[in-house]
Amino acid sequence: MAKRLAWLLIAACLIITACTTTTVQKKEPSTLAPSTPPKEQSKKETKKEAKKQSKEKEIDSEKEQEQQTAETGIKFTKTHVPLKEIKKENGHTVSTSVYTYGQDKLNPERIEIYDIHNELIEQVVTEKIEVRTERKRYLDKDNNIIRYYVINKNAAGKISEQLLFNGSNKLIAIEEYEYNESGRTAEWRVYNGNKTLLSYNIYTYKNGRNTRVDSYNPNGILSEYFINEYDKNGNLICESAYDNDDNLLAQHRSTFRNGLIYREEFQGEDKQLQWYITYTYSEQYLKVLKTTFSGDGRELEQLEQSCILYER
Repeated sequence: MAKRLAWLLIAACLIITACTTTTVQKKEPSTLAPSTPPKEQSKKETKKEAKKQSKEKEIDSEKEQEQQTAETGIKFTKTHVPLKEIKKENGHTVSTSVYTYGQDKLNPERIEIYDIHNELIEQVVTEKIEVRTERKRYLDKDNNIIRYYVINKNAAGKISEQLLFNGSNKLIAIEEYEYNESGRTAEWRVYNGNKTLLSYNIYTYKNGRNTRVDSYNPNGILSEYFINEYDKNGNLICESAYDNDDNLLAQHRSTFRNGLIYREEFQGEDKQLQWYITYTYSEQYLKVLKTTFSGDGRELEQLEQSCILYER
């Protein structure tokens, strides 16, 4: 969740369903008002018919998706785990990532990144140091360490502490996590390399779902907060970031079908669309195409993933 919050802050800096719905009351037409001209009435009927057809197409699409689900037998209680990922820009491949897994089938123990000439340019290697301690290293093409994390976990297998070092073994940052009785994140703190507190987050839950996160500065003063909204199936559909004066900073909306994400939208403080991502599934959901567009619809990047499916 801490990484998700960090992303929201980055999105706001880049000026990347509003969470509060405004109810508009219908006004009864005045009995003294002139009747609608025939031509204007015709335009209204045309728009109404077009809207109706659009809604019918949307319903047909959802029915088709449900039919595909029934035909393939795929249950969307599964998560996509990538085996290979091809990154494209302007239709041209710029890199290919290959994932290797060990006993942990959900988190890769090695990621190898290759350039367009199939030459290794970077690696991410995760290895166990002790029973509850892992090290995650980022290496360049010559196996030199760029940076690395030392990750400590509690008895439940959740991260309790994460330390970031640079390539010269200098401590850069520390993250600490605390959990409530249900095993959910209750507090997250981040320190610099000198172990000075930079900020901390407090998490609030309702019906088992994280509905609010309050972010405080080192002096305990609220700096910003985040509001999360969910659909009836528990999918996180709206994340909103606000400053301590209740001004909207950024918003992240997600659209789901049958438990799968199909679209993400990122908005800035002016609620204008900054960029969005679409997801396309094929080959019985073992292929995922993730395409990023600018707010005006220009394609920026494509990620083609070959995946395996595991229960969530």
